[in-house]
Amino acid sequence: MLSVTTQLMTLPAVYVWGVFLEWSIHRYVFHGLGKVRGSRFAFHYHDHHRACRQHDGADPAFGGSVLRWNAYGREVLGLSLLCALHLPLLAFSPLSYLGILAFGVNYHRVHRRCHVDPGWGWRRVPWHMLHHVGRCDGNWCVTTAWLDRVLGTIRPWDEARSRALGQGS
Repeated sequence: MLSVTTQLMTLPAVYVWGVFLEWSIHRYVFHGLGKVRGSRFAFHYHDHHRACRQHDGADPAFGGSVLRWNAYGREVLGLSLLCALHLPLLAFSPLSYLGILAFGVNYHRVHRRCHVDPGWGWRRVPWHMLHHVGRCDGNWCVTTAWLDRVLGTIRPWDEARSRALGQGS
């Protein structure tokens, strides 16, 4: 097992890894494979995005139970599986594994809150809300926009427009 000091030094890398997973899974799995109807990932592109457009950024599924087989239940299952895939970290860096868990919990908290309370989403993560009500060919990150900026996949949002729609701060 790594020393506690070494484990603490891995936490920034764990954070970057979490953001990279968020960006790449959203872009290549949910919007790549997920565009194909019948794909096991089609729920995101075809169900979650449709609900968000119909309800001005909200997705009623995200206000319900995680035990339903809808976009919300499938997202929680996916997050749980990703955390399980990282279990080997426990053997040599328990703090790194806790960092992965914390990232997953925060992702869940932010993404769910956006689609239960879109006003909060427009104030806190407008790039993600735009991804759901505007063009969905960018703004792949949910919890932060820095990787979208670095990779050139950020799409601008019109803050005045979102305020006029009652969605901004």
